[in-house]
Amino acid sequence: MTVRFTEPAPPYVLLGDTRLTVEATTTPEARIERVELYAAGRLLSILEKPPWSLTWNAGRSTGTLTLRAVAIDSLGRRGEALLETRPIAIGQREEVRLVNVYASVRDRRGRAVEGLTKDDFTLNEDGVTQAISHFTPARGPLTVALLIDASNSMNLGGKIEMARRAALDFIDSVQRDDRLMVLPFSDDLLNPQEPLTDRARLKQRVEAIVARGGTALYDALYRTADRMAGLEGQRAIVLLSDGRDQALTENEPGSLHLFEEALEKVNRAEVAVYAVGLGNHLETEMDLAGERSLREILEVLARQTGGRFYQPERPGQLAAVYKEIAADLKSQYALGYASTNRARDGRWRSIMLKLSDPALLVRARSGYYAPGTTAPR
Repeated sequence: MTVRFTEPAPPYVLLGDTRLTVEATTTPEARIERVELYAAGRLLSILEKPPWSLTWNAGRSTGTLTLRAVAIDSLGRRGEALLETRPIAIGQREEVRLVNVYASVRDRRGRAVEGLTKDDFTLNEDGVTQAISHFTPARGPLTVALLIDASNSMNLGGKIEMARRAALDFIDSVQRDDRLMVLPFSDDLLNPQEPLTDRARLKQRVEAIVARGGTALYDALYRTADRMAGLEGQRAIVLLSDGRDQALTENEPGSLHLFEEALEKVNRAEVAVYAVGLGNHLETEMDLAGERSLREILEVLARQTGGRFYQPERPGQLAAVYKEIAADLKSQYALGYASTNRARDGRWRSIMLKLSDPALLVRARSGYYAPGTTAPR
């Protein structure tokens, strides 16, 4: 009889929800009747039919851990496999760093695809194939920042009222234990608060939003990403804006930070941006330097971070957009891997995630910044 672990994959790092999979075979005259899984001597589960697989929450503990699989066949024979693993805490600076990637998968009609397995995905970093060591549907802790443009232009055409209604619907659409922040911005990020699960307080903050002032878009993104960096679990910003970064009365920027600085901060915080650009002028409204349209700015934010770009033509379409974003966040896959590139150079590394089925469309962040020897800006 042969027994071995096929998951987790090398370098056997455990963190949060982890897939344990065992391969067990016996002689032709017998069959495998059950597989017992143990962690540190404690029985996790008895599996009575293949696949011999279990999703187990390994938590955030540090130190080595012994996994043991015991297979029993129909003749009463036993075989076992041992695996020494090394849990690692999120954000811990170690030689092995787990890179987390959240992926949305849709079919050609735009419907979410569920039921995929790790074997359906291939992940490359800078062109080098990586071993996916963690794989699970992403329903761990979720923190979402509703970053809402509350500049003076949002008063036109009832846009701010529609934005408030859509935000209220979004609060009701996510899971009860998801944490939210309501962050209106104009010349500054207004009323910054910690993430909450209290729906009543969140709705009060939405209803209190008043539109006035300019559009400090890049500053709002920078500060929100900085606030979310290091929070546990999946993180996303739902950004709504109807105009470029600009002061209210002068033809000058509304932000102290540049677009490139805001984009880098969001990428370093590993936050997905769902960018909603309101209006049919996004292609023609350029930034003050005349280099990028507002549509391009929002599209780059979404594409690089694994979010999605939306362009509703009318404020009345906002509620449907926000509901679609909430549904997308509920149906993602979480993949984790330890990069084969151990250099601590702080450089950008590209990620390419592919599916074995070419008829399906996958969306995930396009890369990450490697750990560096000095702290990022």
